[in-house]
Amino acid sequence: MKVLDIVYDFACGNTHVSRGLCRVRSFVGSSGTVVLLTDLGELNDGQSVSNAIESIVHSLVRQGYVIPPATFIEHYERQDVDGDAFDEVIFGPGTRWKTLSGEAVLKLIDGAIDELHDRSSGNTQISAQANHIRYRRNPFVDSRDQESNDVVKRRLDIEAGMISKASVSALVDTPSGERELQRLLKSDLSIFGEAYAKPDDEYICFSEYPLADGAIDFVVFTGRSRMDVILIEIKGAEFNLVNSNQYGAFNHKVTEAATQIQRRLGIIFRELSTFRTDAHTRRLRAERGEKLHNAFLGPYWKLEVDPKKDVNIRSVVIGGRTVSDLDESYKRQDYEARFTPPVRIESWDTWLRRLVRS
Repeated sequence: MKVLDIVYDFACGNTHVSRGLCRVRSFVGSSGTVVLLTDLGELNDGQSVSNAIESIVHSLVRQGYVIPPATFIEHYERQDVDGDAFDEVIFGPGTRWKTLSGEAVLKLIDGAIDELHDRSSGNTQISAQANHIRYRRNPFVDSRDQESNDVVKRRLDIEAGMISKASVSALVDTPSGERELQRLLKSDLSIFGEAYAKPDDEYICFSEYPLADGAIDFVVFTGRSRMDVILIEIKGAEFNLVNSNQYGAFNHKVTEAATQIQRRLGIIFRELSTFRTDAHTRRLRAERGEKLHNAFLGPYWKLEVDPKKDVNIRSVVIGGRTVSDLDESYKRQDYEARFTPPVRIESWDTWLRRLVRS
């Protein structure tokens, strides 16, 4: 017969050595007193049952929840009850664990199989008890970790100057040329961080970035360990990405931009170590607050990248309007496959879909 079923706050013991939560069920029957100590997983805000077992048992006895002699069983619930782990805890001298099968535990609690199927995470009474204790200890226990003040301030600054997706879409629909689009996008480089940064929010964006024998419209630094350098050239939206003639080729403005990037990539890859050193030098200057090449810092602007490791270089050309998504996707894939390193082609329609902002 079950005589106790509670969430036990083992931070409340007199010694205050341990802190955490577990479910305590006590049964009295043919095997005497059997105590099932169930770890609450994500609901446990402290030590595991295994790590705090001595404190748990001693405080249960000291506070009168359990009157010895008793058999104590450590219990970890899995997704399926057949995978649950049970260990009898044997005390003194020292502490030992003896693995038990589910069948052996059932025998000890006189066949109360419903108790093993009563999952703690799905038991509303147990969850409510656990959450009451957790929130009493920390009202923000399930809240997202608080970001640093510098990151919060930077987020607010970025949001204050953010251009909307609708404003870009309106220019594309006009349709506008390259200069009008460049003018708008240069006013908020976070839009490129949003489109290409991985991990999210970890980026530095530039415009009119000097490279090889010219300049790239926009550049994004992002990544972890190895830095990703994304080169972006844009063209206007006043033409279709793919020509409507019998050849169905990309518009010449897009292919000219792709050819220009490929030529500069060739220069970069022939002197890759020089490019890497220079890119990291500019990154560090931007992180220190220099406004070289209109540097725009993301919320997490101190990139966790290693200047000694190779950089990943990617390139994108954005221009024109989509007429047929499916046909153009095949053409873009074929185009990328033909060149080393590849250049990604995007229409303004496909690029706008990347944006999360409204």
